[in-house]
Parts: sequence; structure tokens; C-alpha cells
Amino acid sequence: MNHIGQGRPLSSDFVLEALTRSISVDQVELVLDQVQGRRRRRWRKIPLCAVVWLVVGIGLFSDQDISSIWRQVAGTLKTLWNSLEGNKPPVKSALSKARQRLGARAMRLLYKLTATTAAQAQGPRSAQLSPQGYPEVGGAFYRGKRLIGMDGQKLSVPDTPANARAFGRCQTRRGSEPVAAGYPQVLLMRLVELGTHLSLEALIKPACYSEQKVARFLLEKTPVNSLLLWDSGFYSYTLLKQAMERGVQVLGRLPSTPIFQPIRRLSDDSILAYVYPDPWARRRGDSSKAILARIIRYTIDDPHRPGAGEIHRLVTTLLDEMTYPAKELVQLYHLRWEFEIANDELTSHQLARPVDLRSLKPAGVVQELYGVLLAHNAIRRVMCESAQRQKIDPRTLSFTHAVRVIKATIPLMRAAKTELLPGLYKAMVAQVGQGKLPRRDNRINPRVIKVKMSKWKKKRPEHLKPPQPQKTFQESIVMLK
Repeated sequence: MNHIGQGRPLSSDFVLEALTRSISVDQVELVLDQVQGRRRRRWRKIPLCAVVWLVVGIGLFSDQDISSIWRQVAGTLKTLWNSLEGNKPPVKSALSKARQRLGARAMRLLYKLTATTAAQAQGPRSAQLSPQGYPEVGGAFYRGKRLIGMDGQKLSVPDTPANARAFGRCQTRRGSEPVAAGYPQVLLMRLVELGTHLSLEALIKPACYSEQKVARFLLEKTPVNSLLLWDSGFYSYTLLKQAMERGVQVLGRLPSTPIFQPIRRLSDDSILAYVYPDPWARRRGDSSKAILARIIRYTIDDPHRPGAGEIHRLVTTLLDEMTYPAKELVQLYHLRWEFEIANDELTSHQLARPVDLRSLKPAGVVQELYGVLLAHNAIRRVMCESAQRQKIDPRTLSFTHAVRVIKATIPLMRAAKTELLPGLYKAMVAQVGQGKLPRRDNRINPRVIKVKMSKWKKKRPEHLKPPQPQKTFQESIVMLK
């Protein structure tokens, strides 16, 4: 590795070796040179390469404070020896200022540089359920098409005036009164490879931003000749047309309102119909700009399943019913739930915080969130590598187990000699592979909540820095006769 400057620390002195297969030191250096340029020549106690790994560590060690995470980046053993010599580690304020120097753009560029697909095509296979309960779609493929999911999720951020102005709060109504959410939130929109849960692209927007507007950008980044699965909120003529022009096939759920006039009924009871650019074109029957799509209608006859007895509709650009049977596509669409599992990995298992993110300023929120995504992709790539060695589906491995193994291995690899690192990494991958999940049960859970109402007032921004006492408690005591 190259020196940051003469007599200054190497980039490899500040690195999480367990994750360097996904985020290499050279990639970090390339991004920093692109963003900082000559400003990096100034020597600092906290070099920017270390700050990058600090932000990734924040996305991994969510239960630790920033000083503890710095010890992981600098090396726990090295930090202990420095303490004996009287060398003090950077204080929290210094680490916070170092994050401000780095900014959010560097983490965004590093994420774009490292966010790539990992699944390998294994040939076309049917969508029948395997003995493990997973659809057999060639891993992350269905009949040669890579399965991609597009959706969004909202993450809570600290309730500071700056975050509230930048990201806003979602609102609901309780009776006739609008009620704002307790915390500001960010909208995270992603493209995810469903077979591996790897994020291929991500955008961060204010909480109430239109998901369809973000979807237009994400469609431009969707791999060509893939099959994109989305929810009913993304259905529109504009997005369907953009996907077809991009060379991307679509399979999505339909809302209840669109009306279709059947052109032809296919042998599997699906129909071909036009999707018009607007209601007026549909009424006139003007098909000059219409899109030919396939509509699949089905219901559920198991009374214990959600949506039983209701009519469900799917829309797809896969028009050949012989190659893509309707019942197979209905089963395949439920693979979109892998996106919800990937969301749960981020919030419930990787972050696992009452407030998802910790940064008090908008730029820090964006920077931190890209660090979270980088850490998630790195974990998932280790899982993919372990699954490939065992020739199993990476979705059959436990994400929680992988996080625990990687977090336990990081300090060991930081303290180990260089010649031992390949062996330790190989052992870590093998141990991740031991965390196999049991077969997915044929069960459902009701979508309900159980929240206790409180007699206390809701915490709002005016309570963030309340007036402080002017006297001590002892001085405030007044005896009454």
C-alpha cells in the first residue's frame, strides 16, 4: 500500500480486514482521491481512510458508541498498548469533526463502486417449491432472468431541528386532527437482488417524497434482461414503458382501480390487455401509444390465509403463457417478500435500535445510511461466498448468525499477523456457513400491533433542550408551616 505521506500511517493500518473482500483498500483510496484530491496530503491524527471504515463500523456495531467503534477500526490490541504508553485515543468530538470532513459524497461513491450482483445463473428452472420451502428459480434467476426487487422503507432519525427540516415527518389523522410522527424519517429506496439480498442501488429522500419519482431513477440502474418485481404502488403506464425501453421485464401487483378490456384470453386463463397512457385514450380506444400487457387474476381458497376469497391481480410484460405459465408467475411474485426480509435485516438485526440512525445532522444521516448499506452488502457477500462453497442457496443461511460471527472475527483479524489473515478469513466464512436456517414453515402471522397508550405527553422538538434549574435541589427546598 502507498503511504498517505512520508512517515505517516498506511491505509492498511485502519481497516476492517473481515470486510475487505467486499470493500477493498484500493477502492477506498480511489474514492478519497476523487473526492478530496490534494486536500488529503495534509497529515491528520484521524486520516480519512480510517473515517470511511469508522462509518462502515457504525453500520455494523450499532450497539456501541463511536469511541468503541473507533477502537475496532484502529485495533483493540493496538489501542490497549497505546494506553499503556499514555497515548489517548481521539475524543468523540474529534471523531464527529472527522466525519464532517469526510462528508456524504465519498460514502455514496464507495457504495456505487462496490454495489454489484453476486448470483450466478444456473439455467432455467421451474417455480415449484423445493423441499426447503424456497422457490426453485435457479438461485437468483427465473428462466435466465435475474430477479430484482424494487421497494422502499422508512427509517427513523434523531429528532433534531435540522433533521426535521431536511427529512420531515409523516402524518396521519386521529379523528379530524392531523398527527405528526414522533421522529423525522428518511425514505430509503433500493434495488435488491432477491436471491442474495444485495443492494444494487439506493437513494435517500425525505419521508414524504414520491416513491414513483425515485422509481424512475432506479429503473435506469436495473440490469438489462432482468425480471423486476414491484408492489402495486409502482404500477403506472410511465414506469411500464420505461422498463420495456430499458429491456427489463416486470411482474407486479395491481391496485384495485385500473380497468382493462381483454383483447385475448390465453390458455392459462390470463388475458392480454392494453395499458393506456391516460383514461381518455382508453375511452377512445386509441392504442397507438398503449402498452400490451398480460393480466393474471387469482384468488386464495385457504380461509386461514390473508386475502382468502378476494380477487388478486398481477400485471406482467411476460406475454407468452407457454414459457411463463400464470400459476408459476403467481408463485414467483411471492418471492418479492425477500425484499421485506432484506428490510428486516437492516432494521431489526443489523441496526436494532429504537431510533434506526444516530446522526444529528442531515449530511451525517446520509453518510451513516450509506455506511449501513455498505456493511449490509459486505455481510451478504460473505454469506454468498459461504453458500457457494457449500453449493446451497444463500437465503438458507442465518443473517443474524453471520453478523455475530463477523463482529466477533473483526478484532481477532485486527490483532493477528498478516500471514494469518487468509486462514482466519477462510475460517470465518466456514463458520458463517454453519448457521443454516430451518425449513421455512407453512405459516402466517396476523398484521396487528399491540401498543400501550401512555398518559404522558408526546415528546416534541420543544422538549429537546428544556430550561435547566438555576438552583441546586437543596437550595430549592422551601419548608411549609
